Amino acid sequence: MTPLTFDLRGNTRLKQRKISPRIGICFYLKNCDIGQWRAKICIDIHTQAWLICVDFHTSEISTMEPPTLVKALLRLSRRTLALLSLSVLIGLALVVAAYHIAYDRALDGLTQDVRTSAQLRASALQSEIDKQRAVPAVLASDSDVKAALKQPTRSGLDLISAKLESLRHETHGAVIYLLDRHGVAVAASNWNRPESFVGSAYGFRRYFSDAVRQTEAAEFAMGTVSHRPGLFLSHSVVTEGRLIGVVVVKLEFDSLESDWARLKDTAFVTDNRHLVIITAQDNWRFKSPPAAPPDQISLALDVKGMTGWQLHLYRPAEAARQAGLAAAAILLLVEVLLAGTVLWAWRRRENLRLKAQSDQAYLTRLERDVGDRTHALRYANDKLSEEIEERRNAQTRLNELQADLVQANKLAQLGQITAGVAHEINQPLATIRVLADNALSGLKPAAIQTNLETIVRMSERIGHITGELRAFSRKATGESEPTSVSEAVEGSILLTHSRLKSHKVRFQRPKIDAGLKVWGERVRLEQVLVNLLQNAFEAVESVASPTVILRLEDQGDTLRLIIEDNGPGLPETIRKALFIPFKTTKPKGLGLGLVIARDIVSDFGGELMADSDVAQGARFIVSLRKVSP
Repeated sequence: MTPLTFDLRGNTRLKQRKISPRIGICFYLKNCDIGQWRAKICIDIHTQAWLICVDFHTSEISTMEPPTLVKALLRLSRRTLALLSLSVLIGLALVVAAYHIAYDRALDGLTQDVRTSAQLRASALQSEIDKQRAVPAVLASDSDVKAALKQPTRSGLDLISAKLESLRHETHGAVIYLLDRHGVAVAASNWNRPESFVGSAYGFRRYFSDAVRQTEAAEFAMGTVSHRPGLFLSHSVVTEGRLIGVVVVKLEFDSLESDWARLKDTAFVTDNRHLVIITAQDNWRFKSPPAAPPDQISLALDVKGMTGWQLHLYRPAEAARQAGLAAAAILLLVEVLLAGTVLWAWRRRENLRLKAQSDQAYLTRLERDVGDRTHALRYANDKLSEEIEERRNAQTRLNELQADLVQANKLAQLGQITAGVAHEINQPLATIRVLADNALSGLKPAAIQTNLETIVRMSERIGHITGELRAFSRKATGESEPTSVSEAVEGSILLTHSRLKSHKVRFQRPKIDAGLKVWGERVRLEQVLVNLLQNAFEAVESVASPTVILRLEDQGDTLRLIIEDNGPGLPETIRKALFIPFKTTKPKGLGLGLVIARDIVSDFGGELMADSDVAQGARFIVSLRKVSP
């Protein structure tokens, strides 16, 4: 927060600017860097007309108009300012009081919670000790135990060890073992484990000597064999007034300490020597307990049944401090909201007054800006309309050029097959000429009838060929419709038949169902097939046994037309450039045939691709959407 100091004095710098050196209030904003500036604000109470900023680097003075809020504050009377200051002080006092009240209440509740938690933990500890305390007393009066101590045998002691092991599982103690009158362990619940107590001497232990003197004893110590801390509860075994041994139960608190470690409180137990014996902090054990931190609540309770034992509980008091801060923050928020509401109402009144003064100027400026903006928008709209029209015309021209390009490619293909088609037509024409000459030479009516029927068939063939040429040269409609696959294939084969015969190509084709249809347009589909067939026929020109295969694959919703040859194939460099415009390996080619074919198939919603997984030759696949029957 920026420190703020006040100073009432005559400002001698004002004399240099010919400003009246009346008494003013100077606000020094320390450590308030604005770029390279540090500000000192001086306000003349009488004129309320200037604001001074001093640059400490150059000691230059500049004047500026004070902010609206400063002007409004200066218009308040001294009485109003005094009431405002008093309100601020009262508000701060209420915030401090709210903090302390909430803190004290939360601390009381937290202390009660700590007491309850400590009592529950002490009760749980006492219950566990009491449950195990009865075990040595019961065993001390057991006849089998007494018999084994009076006349010890290996088999008898093993039976006692097995009995102690079973009892340990039932009572969940750590170890139960039996000492003779010299303090040597003769039987133990861990008799068959590597850490067995059997044979170990415990006569030096206080729980043994105290049990010999006063029947019962308890000692918390570190195990000499297991090296684990625990509480040893012992009871002497007496028969006919004579001591014959001591029964000992060791109780470990690992589970209890693990539970304490998971809680946010710090809990531990001290003995009569004021040493920590039960704790989740291993480095505290058998040492004096650490003092409670000043910001934590501490409580100590006696553990009943264990002389000198106390349970200590530390809990952070942060929750109480947070409660106090929350209460203070809430009250401060309420005060800020209240002050903000008052300030808002006051500012609103000031703003309304200022707004009334500037409305006319604003409206005039707004009308001028609206006029300028309207003119600019109208001009921009006209330019945008012109650009849209130019773009529309360009798109129309582009579509026309694309259609012309497709038609040009088609006519180029038509020119390539014209020679073959002319040969196909010349044969029936020659036949017609011979038959007509024969008719003129005076044949019999029966022979004339046969010649005329042959002439009709030849004429139909010529008409079919010229019809295919006429349809192939016609511009396509561009709309997809159900198209017969059989008709498109037959038309393309008819147009390329001369190339097929001239190269003596072995052509294999499937039998196609007349009802099989795909989405497309016959003329453009024939154009695609003619292009692929011509490429295949040209590819096998130099092959010993030229073969071109056309086959179909029905894949449900898709029909695949596959054209493959046994030519030299497609190198990787050529395959990558197949569908790039004007890239061609033919001396007289334009490099547009496959590009246009791919675009036509794409318009049908299909795909044209060159299969790279071919051992010999080339394979092109045309995938088209099949029309559902």
